Amino acid sequence: MCAGNRLTEAHQTAVKVIRRMQYFVARKKIQQAGKPYDVHDMIEQYSEGHLSTMVWIKELQRRLDNSLGKPGLFLPEKGVDKGYYTVGARLIQLEDNVMQMDQKQDDILNMLQAQFGGQPQAQMSGRATPAVRQLQTTSDSPPANWKS
Repeated sequence: MCAGNRLTEAHQTAVKVIRRMQYFVARKKIQQAGKPYDVHDMIEQYSEGHLSTMVWIKELQRRLDNSLGKPGLFLPEKGVDKGYYTVGARLIQLEDNVMQMDQKQDDILNMLQAQFGGQPQAQMSGRATPAVRQLQTTSDSPPANWKS
């Protein structure tokens, strides 16, 4: 045997043993990487994700309730009386105001028709103001200058 580049028999055996040990360690790491996670770890990770999702959903629901109002507040007797300033309560209040204005318009139309209803059509059209002429048309159809 040459002393320069050759290893002794004991050294060669030691290198082979070390290489085999490295091979077995690498093979074990590859097998562990291919295995599914531990069931407890998987359940724990799922629970954490589920919990964070539920917290996010609850926060989103709270923000919606603050801005739109809770679904029970959309009943007319609840949203307006308690003075909630949500979008839903404002919508209810706006609808009530529109209904009151509609009722007032109907009352005014009935009064005008009662006052001018007995007069002939020719007399009424000559002296009537544009607003009264507009009321002479049917209340179901929009005025001619109505913009939609």
